[in-house]
Amino acid sequence: MSLRLRITLLCVALVAVVLAGFAVTVTFLASTRIYASLDDGLTAQANSIIASLPAGILDESLIQSNRQALETEEAAGLLFQIRDASGKVLYSSFRGSPEVLPPSGSLNEPAVYERKVAQQQLRLLHMPIDSAAHGGGSIEVGRSMKETDEALTEIRGTLIVGGIFALLLTSLPAYFIAGRALDPIREVSRVARRVERTSDFSQRLVERPTADEIGELTATFNDLIQRIEQTLAAHSRFLAEASHELRRPLTILRTNLYILRDPDLPEADRAACLERMSREASAMTSLVGDLLLLNRDRAQSLERAPVDLSRLCGEEAWRMQLAEPTASLQVQIAPNLMVEGDAQRLQQVVRNLLENAINYSPEGGAVEIYLSERRGRARLSVRDSGIGISAEELPKIFDRFYRGAEATRVHREGIGLGLSIAKYVVEGLGGDISVESRPDGTTFVMELTVAQRSGRQLRDTLAVP
Repeated sequence: MSLRLRITLLCVALVAVVLAGFAVTVTFLASTRIYASLDDGLTAQANSIIASLPAGILDESLIQSNRQALETEEAAGLLFQIRDASGKVLYSSFRGSPEVLPPSGSLNEPAVYERKVAQQQLRLLHMPIDSAAHGGGSIEVGRSMKETDEALTEIRGTLIVGGIFALLLTSLPAYFIAGRALDPIREVSRVARRVERTSDFSQRLVERPTADEIGELTATFNDLIQRIEQTLAAHSRFLAEASHELRRPLTILRTNLYILRDPDLPEADRAACLERMSREASAMTSLVGDLLLLNRDRAQSLERAPVDLSRLCGEEAWRMQLAEPTASLQVQIAPNLMVEGDAQRLQQVVRNLLENAINYSPEGGAVEIYLSERRGRARLSVRDSGIGISAEELPKIFDRFYRGAEATRVHREGIGLGLSIAKYVVEGLGGDISVESRPDGTTFVMELTVAQRSGRQLRDTLAVP
């Protein structure tokens, strides 16, 4: 059964429940009012018959003296019987019918009841006679319920026919409205099928101007398709760029292998080829390792252990100073800052930031390294005095394999994975990394939560030289 039909049936069922409740209420109120009116008529008839009797004790002589008046009432179609104080029937208009008995109990209590008399259902009123003119006795007055039952049957029939007609009228608009309401969902299904069949993720749903649930569904679906399209494009770009980066060292290895096949190759050239192959193999191994790191789950690829970030930053700054003796490094590192993280990966992050700062600073330019603690977080700031990063390129610098045009011109080496790895590692350890750039330089800031220090580390921090 389709969703459209289920919604239609649900609407019809709800209307049916409302109509049934309305019908029951109307029938109950109508029957109550009709029976109350019938009972009021029986009471009036009983009082009229009692008023027609002369004053005195109800007995056979009183009835005989007034028989003509009672027969007149009988001729008018009234059904009644009169009893004396002992319960004996003195007069009855139920000709050819057995005595109509009141409900079991005292004859001195009024009662309304129904009995079948002479093949017809009667509603009867038993009323004791207690007045100043007549002492003792009682009267039963009856009226056929045929007209009453017919009226109630007509009311029920009208309600049933009207309810059925209302349900038919409701079902058609409900089916139409359900179809209109489900049109956007069907469009989502059609676009999803086309995307699945054609693998064309550029297709989008028409945005709705209203901010209702369907508009939210449309916007969410379009965002999902856009995200998938961007992810697939990023994966395709990643594979293309990774293949491009691996092609160069593989080409060099094949070329050197071809050269090494020459038996007359001088020993010096042979050693140079082997050295070049070793360097390219190491570079390729490092590249593959970085690619695997970026495509693995952070929780599985990063270890967590206490790391002395102060010592790590100091060692990397000292190593960089040895490797680049012409670089001007300004180092200010707070002692004994411990963080929970992966020592090897954090070392790679600090090294990438320092190498970037030195590579893109002019000759003689200063590189500033600051490590401090702020509000329970270790904050590493690396600032260069280089070319800066344009506002258009700034949001992309952490993308894999991305290198700006100016950065490529200044420093041709590199494949654009260093900052991607830095962001991957820092965020994987629960930290933050950000960048600010001005025409006179760029500043990278890394923040990690400081680990709880041991007693010895606290003494070392507070020690006075």
